[in-house]
Amino acid sequence: MDIPDSSAEGVADGLNERRSQHNLRLIFDAACRITAPFFDTKQSWGGSSLTMYARQALREAYPELTQQEVAILFSGVQRFHRGAGKGI
Repeated sequence: MDIPDSSAEGVADGLNERRSQHNLRLIFDAACRITAPFFDTKQSWGGSSLTMYARQALREAYPELTQQEVAILFSGVQRFHRGAGKGI
């Protein structure tokens, strides 16, 4: 989609980009697929949620990430999965 105003150029070249973890943006979709089973409300272990295992799955899938990067990625994935069920 073409945006005619000149402010779109700043976004395209990164001048207005607030995000700094571009490496996490590249793996976000895959991370959402990897963690989807842990956020499935139909699955539990003794009535407890499995979301705590999602972070471990991310660590195992992406061992090159720092703990801070895993925490940021997990936060985004968690927000995605919790919002997905609400039509977001």
